[in-house]
Amino acid sequence: MKRMDFQPGAALLLGVLVFALHPEELAALILAVTVHELGHWLMLRILGVRIYGLTITMTGPVLKCEPLSAWNAELLAALSGPASGLLLWLLTRTHWPLLGEISLFLSLLNLLPARPLDGGRALWAVCSHLFGDVSATVLCNLLRTLLCVTLLCSGIYAAASGYGITLAVFAAWLTVLACQANGIVVK
Repeated sequence: MKRMDFQPGAALLLGVLVFALHPEELAALILAVTVHELGHWLMLRILGVRIYGLTITMTGPVLKCEPLSAWNAELLAALSGPASGLLLWLLTRTHWPLLGEISLFLSLLNLLPARPLDGGRALWAVCSHLFGDVSATVLCNLLRTLLCVTLLCSGIYAAASGYGITLAVFAAWLTVLACQANGIVVK
């Protein structure tokens, strides 16, 4: 890996996390995210893919690498992050339950079928193999839009009903990711 970029929005994200979380929670989150990204990195190395760098953005870390040549390589690379998070959960759930729970939650969230999340990338890889790239992109964009709208509406309803804003904030974050993937939001 050649380069690590730290975008200005990442400082905002870190500031919010430092303000919102206890030090142990922040440490567990950083460790869980690191293990998740290391899972992707390791699989990319196993597949022989050249990794150019890591960019820390307002929405989290992103590994930059050369395009993957086959649908099954994309599938393996996408699922390796959540798989490493699930392994971390299994290894730490009794000794450091907080780390295990955060890792499990992060892995499950990343498996949602919305690109650029890992579940969306995995779904696109399988759909592109079955239906071709164009149809896979149309199908995955439709599913991502439906998921974002559903989560946003549910989050607003939950907040209005007194259940807090967590779901609405997550839905807004996922919508920003979706917009960035389509080139709508400037980094």
